[in-house]
Amino acid sequence: MKAHIKSGVEYALITLLVAGLCLWQLIAGAQEDEAPVARLVVLGLALIVAGAMHCVFMMQLVRRTGRPFLPWFVAIVVFMPVGTAVLLAMLLGEADAAET
Repeated sequence: MKAHIKSGVEYALITLLVAGLCLWQLIAGAQEDEAPVARLVVLGLALIVAGAMHCVFMMQLVRRTGRPFLPWFVAIVVFMPVGTAVLLAMLLGEADAAET
């Protein structure tokens, strides 16, 4: 896999991990009886920012690999976990095929 594609994949996965952790903490905090509202707001904002950054990194990968922009934009933004998984699987499959 080329270095600029590999770094994009890494950044996209890191932001997805951060978004998952924010969601996990947001759900756990919302179940508490006396959850501080400020904490929930900050976690919600962090979730939005991490999700947006994940979409940005994935769309950079789409552009770097020369794929059509609009169908992948819909797949990644509207169907976020599924579109991401499909694109990453395709990129990793192409990298494995190129190595052999």
